[in-house]
Parts: sequence; C-alpha cells; structure tokens
Amino acid sequence: MNHKLIALATATALGAVIATPVMAQKLSMRRITIGSNPAGSVYFLLAGGFAKMYQQTLKVRATAQPHAGSSVYLPLMDKGEITMGLNSSLDSGMAISGTAPYKKKMKNVNTIARVWILPYAYVVTGKSGIKTMNDFKGKKVVIKFKTNVSLARANRAVLATAGLTDKDVSPVDSGGVVAGINMVTEGRADTTTVAVPMPQMRKAHASTPGGMFVVPLGDKASDEFLGARMPGLYTMTIKPSKRLPMVDKAKKIAAFDTYLNVTGKVSPEDGYILAKTLYTQWKQLQKDYGPLRGVPREKIAPANIVLPYHPGAVKFYKEVKMWTAKHTAMQAKIK
Repeated sequence: MNHKLIALATATALGAVIATPVMAQKLSMRRITIGSNPAGSVYFLLAGGFAKMYQQTLKVRATAQPHAGSSVYLPLMDKGEITMGLNSSLDSGMAISGTAPYKKKMKNVNTIARVWILPYAYVVTGKSGIKTMNDFKGKKVVIKFKTNVSLARANRAVLATAGLTDKDVSPVDSGGVVAGINMVTEGRADTTTVAVPMPQMRKAHASTPGGMFVVPLGDKASDEFLGARMPGLYTMTIKPSKRLPMVDKAKKIAAFDTYLNVTGKVSPEDGYILAKTLYTQWKQLQKDYGPLRGVPREKIAPANIVLPYHPGAVKFYKEVKMWTAKHTAMQAKIK
C-alpha cells in the first residue's frame, strides 16, 4: 500500500472514531431496563425512546418497563433490580429523604441527566374572576391527587407563596391532573394545578367559555422558599406563545424537572458511557421526542439538583466542561 493510501485509510479511521465516539466503548452490562409510569404516559413514551437509543447506539438489549408509578419502581432502582428510571425531581427528593410514601432513604439512586422541565401552576376559568392566589380564599381548591402523593405537597408549597394553607380554602381531592381540569371546567372546583403545556390544557382552554388562565405565584415565591417546602420545586417565568394560549402575560409560576435516574450499583465506567451516549445523541432525541426540546443539551446537568449525580456522569460532565464549582458545592450538601 502506497503512502497516499495509508494516509487515506488513517484519516478515514480517525473520522469514524470522531463521528461515533460512543461506539468504541462497550457496557459491561448485558441489558438496560428503564422504569416508567404506565403505558400511554409521557414517561413511558420517553423511556421507550431512551431504550431504543441505547440499544441502537450501544448494541445492548434495552427495554422500557411500565409501572403504576414512581413509588413502585424507585425502590427497584435502589435495589439494583432495574437499571434506570424516569422520575420527577419531586419524587426523587422524597425517595432519597425517605419521605412517605417511601419507607426508607434510598441511597442507591443517582441521576444521569435532567431531561424534561414541567412548568406547573394553578389554573382557573376566565369567567371565575380569580386573578391572584389571594382570590383563592374560601374557594374550592384541588390540593390532593389520589394518583400522585408528591403533587399534594407541591400544591401546598405553591399555595404557601401567597400565605395560604388548607384552612384558608375549601380543599378538594381529584383523581388525577386531567380529572382536576375537568372538575374546574365543569364547576366542581374553582382551581387546580396542571403541567401548563399539556395537550389537555390547551383543549380545555379552547372549549371553555372565556378560556382558562394561569394564576401566578404569590409574593413570597422564590427558589429557596419553594425548595425548602418541596425539594425539587423551583420558580420560572412563563410567557405568552401560540403553544400556551392560557398564558395571557409573563407570570412567575412553579416548575419541576424530570430526571433520567440510574441505580448506584451501575459501575462508574458504565455510568460514564450512559451519560456520554445521552449527551451525544441528545439533539436527535429532541427531534424525535417533543418534551425533550425544552432542555438545551448544555442544560441537561443543572447544579441545583436534589440527588447525587452518578460518578460516571460526573466524570463525563467534567470532561465536557459542564461541571462547575457550584455543582461540587451542591453535591456536597446532598451527600
């Protein structure tokens, strides 16, 4: 082989390595299982997408496993019986602190990345006359969701930003978030909390006389205030857009994250590959799965997080210059 051919072959080989940086590495695991909420949920959709991505990229068998809820599969992750899971920052915080419904502190649940941000707020009908949370006094307010324990605590934290407790309103229970929306549109409740961008919310806005609108947080709202009452909950400003017709002007509301978590029993080497693969494939994942588009790739590893990052993920994020002194300080507080 002449020198030109050797040079061409070398350049081609190097190009292949650069183009597919993850393919040269192999997991020691033979299988990846990703826990999620029931089939038909957004979590199950995303879990299936991550499983497909890992299987195709790493050539390892990967499957999404639906469960009744996080309270079922977080303990399985803690025991190492499933590899990964999609969990809200609210459920993750309750799990590692051993807060009910979790019976003990979970020491073997780490995170790989933040994958989804959920704007969260109370909503009312346009004809309700309610403008601020101060107007909730004496009103029928959904606080408890029978299908989600963490949201009841989050709702109380949100109400507290306006100095409200259960005693200041007429508490109403709901079977779930969608059921809560129906209760408001049918007049059985005055207000309920929702993930603002959810399709059911846009549909309710379009079909309800006078529309439906987001109610901003109270005057006490801050990241510290919400986080102290419900770890994983923080503030964000939401603005009007075609996708959010129920937002009539810029408002400060609550938000929480969804993490792609991993059992701490995964080796540092495998954790590194899982994080690197996710980072490398993130832009394609965003094209394929709408909920991921709200998190830029450089924002998948926030410093303000409620549980430890997996050691392998820490190593990778340091390599790509995403790890900061703030990350180190926040992680020290958690541990």
